[in-house]
Amino acid sequence: MKGWDGLVSSALLGTDRRPPHFEELPEHVQERLGDGGLLDAAALATVYKRAGRTPLREVEPLPAAPGEDRPLPRPVAIRRLAAMLGGFQATALGEWLRAADASGWGVPPEHLPALADYARNRAEYRPLVITAAGRCARWLADVNPEWRFLHAAVAESNDPELWTHGNALQRRTWLRTLRLQDPEAAREALAEVWPTESAATRTDFLSLLADGLSKQDEDFLEAALDDRSKEVRRAAARLLARVPGAQYGVRMTERLHSHLTLTQGVLAVDLPKRVTQSMERDGIDSQNPEGVGKRAWWFVQIVANTPLSEMDTAWLHLPVEGCAPEVLQSGWTEAAIREGTARQAAGRAAEAPDLATRWARELLRANAGTGSRSPAELLRLLPAEEWAGAIDTLRTTVDVAELVGGLPVPWPASLASMILDQLAKVGTNRAWARLASIAARAVPPDVLNHPITREPTGEEDTWRRRLVETLIFRREMYEELA
Repeated sequence: MKGWDGLVSSALLGTDRRPPHFEELPEHVQERLGDGGLLDAAALATVYKRAGRTPLREVEPLPAAPGEDRPLPRPVAIRRLAAMLGGFQATALGEWLRAADASGWGVPPEHLPALADYARNRAEYRPLVITAAGRCARWLADVNPEWRFLHAAVAESNDPELWTHGNALQRRTWLRTLRLQDPEAAREALAEVWPTESAATRTDFLSLLADGLSKQDEDFLEAALDDRSKEVRRAAARLLARVPGAQYGVRMTERLHSHLTLTQGVLAVDLPKRVTQSMERDGIDSQNPEGVGKRAWWFVQIVANTPLSEMDTAWLHLPVEGCAPEVLQSGWTEAAIREGTARQAAGRAAEAPDLATRWARELLRANAGTGSRSPAELLRLLPAEEWAGAIDTLRTTVDVAELVGGLPVPWPASLASMILDQLAKVGTNRAWARLASIAARAVPPDVLNHPITREPTGEEDTWRRRLVETLIFRREMYEELA
């Protein structure tokens, strides 16, 4: 409303510093203000704003939204959805959407605006809401600019117009979709527009090449190492480090061997004395983080980007000279996570255990230093059936909540049962509250009927009571959507 911002400024700064200008207010407010002051003007302006507005004219009604093909779940399930959108057990909302989609249920259209609002600033919920919106996604995106992320649903097509004339979100989604379908065609499409894109866009588009990354991408990524943008160069280096057999790995291996030698059963380290131009080109960051020496930091990056096949897990048990053993252990941790992540992105997660799995297992067994990484990031590289046993072994040296907090959910049944069994034995000690909060959301559907849900919890509001209430809430949710 005209003049309102001026009143707010006067109230915040004081009328001596910012005298109110009542002449900026609407005419009807000025007429009734008379000799009143700032507070009178604010009260009248507030009533004026709330009183209504002149009816709009020559406004065309919105087109009807397209219908949804999927049936709706039972009313009791819809009431639970409404309760979560209202704030009750809201953290289970994503799980409800996934379970409903898996069972073939749609979402009542009257709840779609609230879902779009919920996902607006929560990127992890956007794919779920896009799926829930179905054919209404584009209609909703056109109605409210704040829901423009729903345009991604429209961009999941092969229409080249979206790549050449779409908005930023549509172009990104188009490229990601094509990358999943035809990696080479996606890379060629990106190469065509590469010189005309901004540095931020080039960096963002590069990240999409992680899906389907292969040796065929090497030449393009090598060229990107000479980009004028430092962020683009580093993004390209991170991808090249994940390409099996790339020259990038050969260069890193040569650097490693120039600074690390195995002599009479001892690992002798000669830390780099400077960052060369070729090292910078390959993404070595010269600026060390707080708490890590510069030379040690440069060496960690070399180790982290050297292929695991060029190193041996037996080195974990050898004495180290020239630096603290934790420096090497931190680099090995980064290398294992890098190669394990590359395996998962390439769709090889279900294959027989590989080098990344072997290194992760040995690093955990050796209780190695993981640097800035959490041990959970190594744990998740192991097959899921090994998690329970590994955590049971590590619990004497690492906080269990820290270990399980970084694992993907839902947990395997063996791990979930082990954690709930433990929580059932510890009373209401507050030290277990964090683990209980994590477990409440991570337990898989087939463990939600655990005996802990049938034990008395008392009337007081404790972590134990909240855990049981959440488990029962989720169990009922799955029963309603079955």
